[in-house]
Amino acid sequence: MSGAGTDRARGFTEIAAAALVNGSIGVMVSYATMPAAMLLVLRMSIAGLAVGVVFFLGRGWRDLTTPGAKWKLAAIGVVVAANLLLYFLAIRYTGVAVAIFLSYMAPVYLAFVAPRLFGGRTEGIVYAALGIALAGMVVILVPGLIQHGARTSPFGLLCGWGAGVAYAGYLLLSKSLRQHQVRSTTIVFCECVVTALLVLPLGLAQTVGRYSFTGRDLLMAALLGLLTTAFSFSLFAHGLRYIRVQHASIMGYLEPVSAPFYAFLFLGQRPHLWTLVGGALIIAAGVLVVAKGQVEEEIYG
Repeated sequence: MSGAGTDRARGFTEIAAAALVNGSIGVMVSYATMPAAMLLVLRMSIAGLAVGVVFFLGRGWRDLTTPGAKWKLAAIGVVVAANLLLYFLAIRYTGVAVAIFLSYMAPVYLAFVAPRLFGGRTEGIVYAALGIALAGMVVILVPGLIQHGARTSPFGLLCGWGAGVAYAGYLLLSKSLRQHQVRSTTIVFCECVVTALLVLPLGLAQTVGRYSFTGRDLLMAALLGLLTTAFSFSLFAHGLRYIRVQHASIMGYLEPVSAPFYAFLFLGQRPHLWTLVGGALIIAAGVLVVAKGQVEEEIYG
């Protein structure tokens, strides 16, 4: 395998692994009783401390001298906070199924926007894989829509759309920074710090005088911070260096695919047949991108 081919395989492996790890977030959140905003603050703070060790020992502050890096690193924290909060509001006002679908529309936006920012073009195979992946998402969400129906709150729909746009912005900013050799640990450290600071006022408002921390909540916050943020976010950002952002976004669909299986393993919730069928479609989309997608150098080089 050529050097480019090895790097590409590494990128896909790291992106897929990060998405599969993040599929466990739902289980951890379900175990916690802490208000969502404070759980997010603790998650990002713990992750920031863990990644911060690598950041300072590796003199990551030197990455801040990269042209445009400072504002992009600050912007990443803003869009991550926006994505998470808007997603939470979308769930509240439209239901889980609609919120998930709207927030995972990010790859659609990237297919059209990424070529204008990074040059090249979005290959036809990406559109085909994207269609298959979106069909898989619809199939997975069918049981929830049948059972609970679809709410069409304009505010909730706007929040869901905003969550998807914010996620697309996060991917674009991360890809841009990685192309300019900014290290993945620098990206994740700055992202965690900015997000924690932005959400802290809301977290305090939800907890002060209203909630008492428990050992289980702190354990879940630590696991979310170390496993599904410090580790998985760094792995994702590192892998993004080697593959196209459009390909990475489609591989990200493995996160909702793996979530029901974590729920089965740890909560005893059996996945519905629709989930298995939809998951198979999403995996097929990922395989299609890996097998037929072009190496980045072939498009941009």
